[in-house]
Amino acid sequence: MLDNISILAGSKALGIIKDEGLDPARVKVLAGASGSAKFLVLTGIDRVLMALFKNRIDPLYLIGTSIGAFRMAAFCQKDPVAAIDILEQEYIAQTYSLKPTKQDLTRETQRILNAYIDDTQIESILHHPFMRISFLSNKCRGILKSDRQWLEWLGITMAAGVNLINRNWLGYFFERALFCSPGTPPPFSAMDQFPIHLFNLTPSNFKKALISSGSIPIIMEGVCDIDGVQGHFRDGGILDYHLDIPFLPGDDSLVLFPHFYEKITPGWFDKSLNRKPLDRNMDNVVLVAPSDKFVASLPMGKIPDRKDFYTFKGKDKDRQDYWRTIVKRNKQLGDEFSEAIQSGQIRKITKPL
Repeated sequence: MLDNISILAGSKALGIIKDEGLDPARVKVLAGASGSAKFLVLTGIDRVLMALFKNRIDPLYLIGTSIGAFRMAAFCQKDPVAAIDILEQEYIAQTYSLKPTKQDLTRETQRILNAYIDDTQIESILHHPFMRISFLSNKCRGILKSDRQWLEWLGITMAAGVNLINRNWLGYFFERALFCSPGTPPPFSAMDQFPIHLFNLTPSNFKKALISSGSIPIIMEGVCDIDGVQGHFRDGGILDYHLDIPFLPGDDSLVLFPHFYEKITPGWFDKSLNRKPLDRNMDNVVLVAPSDKFVASLPMGKIPDRKDFYTFKGKDKDRQDYWRTIVKRNKQLGDEFSEAIQSGQIRKITKPL
């Protein structure tokens, strides 16, 4: 029984999966959402993905925000499974005082990046044989260009307020920043819901740009010293929490999206709303997520999340033990995903997204 995973597909993708199953050669985009510690439930699937695409020749375009971008940077390395292992281990190993500062969180993030991304590997990441990495950050406008706490709170509050009325109005506060590997722009580079800037990734700006994609407002410092790029940048998940973007306009290829949930939440401010993604943006998407049954069977009956830092405040070892348990369990998800593809059962179990 393949009941630990859920596989859902947009309208176009559903027809392809029902007819053909999941052919890795059909996949043109690999996506990863924001979600901090939530990624710890997906690393079993991530390892299977690296085996699926091992012998690929055609370009595979990677897009992520925040921890999704961090995962993409692991996938593009010469030994992606080893990089996933280190990212997983170092993320779990975070420790904080009872009252951590913005600087503390920024330093820990930098430590994690340095642990799993060697500076000497960045050139090969950017010129991978077939993976084309890109990730989203947000270029701040107006008062959100300041790191003064009260101005940041005011700007975030105003942005949340206008989002209640019209998500498009967030463009008055943020502009998309799409950081791409050199060469042909990715198929989603023409996204136009918000103002957008395209920036080339280089060995000298790669890590700063990557940190900016995960610089959570209020609790982390913004990033304004990215080499060759002007502006003040914050977490890409603000506008693109779960990537409600036109991945493959006018294309019959697939977007493979390993995700924490069975639903897509467009932006960071939509977490408490019932806002849904645009159907046309999801047409090509195949989403793979832990099932409700699997999540209910986990310790605490949930997947890891950023709130665990507060739940286990002052008890880092307990949090680390809990997260390691999740990592051991997530191998089931990878095994079932692999079995669904190899056996062809994915044709039967895939549901509409």
